[in-house]
Amino acid sequence: MVLHVGTGKTGTTSIQDLFRLNRAAFGERGILYPRTPGMARHLKLGLSFRSDEEYDAMPAWHHLRAQEPQHFRRRFHRRLLHEIASAAPERVVFSDEAIYALPGEALRRMRVFLAEHFGPVHVIVYLRRQDDHLVSFYQQQVKVGETRRIAEFAAAPTYPYDYARQLAELRETLQPDAMTVRRFERDRFVGGRLEDDFLEAAGIEDPGLQRGRMRNQSLDATTVEFLRIFNLHEVEHAGAVVGVMDHRDLVRVLEERSAGPQLTLPEAVLDDFMARWDESNRSVAEQWFGEPTLFAPRRRGQVTEAQEIDATALEELMQVAGFPEDVRERMRDIAQRESLRSAQ
Repeated sequence: MVLHVGTGKTGTTSIQDLFRLNRAAFGERGILYPRTPGMARHLKLGLSFRSDEEYDAMPAWHHLRAQEPQHFRRRFHRRLLHEIASAAPERVVFSDEAIYALPGEALRRMRVFLAEHFGPVHVIVYLRRQDDHLVSFYQQQVKVGETRRIAEFAAAPTYPYDYARQLAELRETLQPDAMTVRRFERDRFVGGRLEDDFLEAAGIEDPGLQRGRMRNQSLDATTVEFLRIFNLHEVEHAGAVVGVMDHRDLVRVLEERSAGPQLTLPEAVLDDFMARWDESNRSVAEQWFGEPTLFAPRRRGQVTEAQEIDATALEELMQVAGFPEDVRERMRDIAQRESLRSAQ
């Protein structure tokens, strides 16, 4: 089996779309991309190995509206193994970016399951510059309820950015028969395409596979701040919980209005952030690539360090979102309060 474990924010949706769109074509070649864990992302796979206590804080669990955890695990594993047995493939491909950050106990449970039901396991991991990932990851967290400004968020990162330590954990705990590490940098992709790069890493040929549209478009700085203000409104006035909000419909609306510079942090802050991982990155570069450096220098596109929204943009986006007047009034107050905080 091929187990694509992420990391997150490394084009995982594009890879998953490739397999979703070409599920039948892969099946004809003896390659199964199972439906049971999810039609595109196999989120149920990683989820099934987590502990009961972890589920409450996970958006994926709440989106499933599943039964009690033990029933979910038994039913999922039974259906997955039945799907695989029915297809009788030569190879099974799984893709779930959450596996990269699974705690050790969950990885151990996964190892037992894989050893019992599968042959050789090939793990594939993509790594992205930590500062680049941080900025992108912040936006993703705002989409599920994050209320802090990006500077506060960056001061206490929760993502496992020590790549040397995390890769060692994956290798030692999952004990795969093979493990491939790739860098999420376009200039390093086979043919300049992520999909082609992944297929080569997995040892899968590509005789004219169907390609999907670009996925997971980024929001610009204005729409990110609008969404953050809405998160504050939902926490303060609707009892919502940070980290488990479901803004998928609203995000799709905001994506259509997102055309400005993207939010980032000052160069000095990003430099300090990258310095935390110097030793780890050197270790990964030497161990996995036989090179002294892991990533190419930072690239800066159309970006801004100003995390703010003016009154005109706020009104326009509230109208586009279709918010009722009582919500709009409270959001105006929150926006004014946040603007004053920022100025202090």
